[in-house]
Amino acid sequence: MSCEAAVQKSATPSDKFIYVAQDLETAGLFWHPEVGDEVTDRNLKNPVSILVDPQGLSPEELRSNFIWLPTVEQMIHQCEARQAVLFHAGFEMTGKICGYKTVIQAPVGHIESCAESFRISLGLALRGLLMNDATNTFN
Repeated sequence: MSCEAAVQKSATPSDKFIYVAQDLETAGLFWHPEVGDEVTDRNLKNPVSILVDPQGLSPEELRSNFIWLPTVEQMIHQCEARQAVLFHAGFEMTGKICGYKTVIQAPVGHIESCAESFRISLGLALRGLLMNDATNTFN
């Protein structure tokens, strides 16, 4: 297993997670906007902001204007909602791997990922879970 994430290598970790968040959305992760959620403008993709005041926008309008950047806790909750558990999370440094490794144990099997930050690694693993469990819909 290599430690390469499906994101741009020249981007900062924050920028890379924006790409992961977009992949999560494409894979079917549904966002219920709440005050305190971390978001970025869908068109600008920078800077990252905290949703403080929805300014009268409906949840649909928020989803169309912003990309949700789920926290580690929110991603773990999404795994649990799919009857999956965080089986392993930690920094691994071997000849082939140098980064944060995440293993999710799910009804569909083990899903592994590795990336330069735990948040990115967990996001990639959750994306794998969503893509392997596409027959089920969760909110």
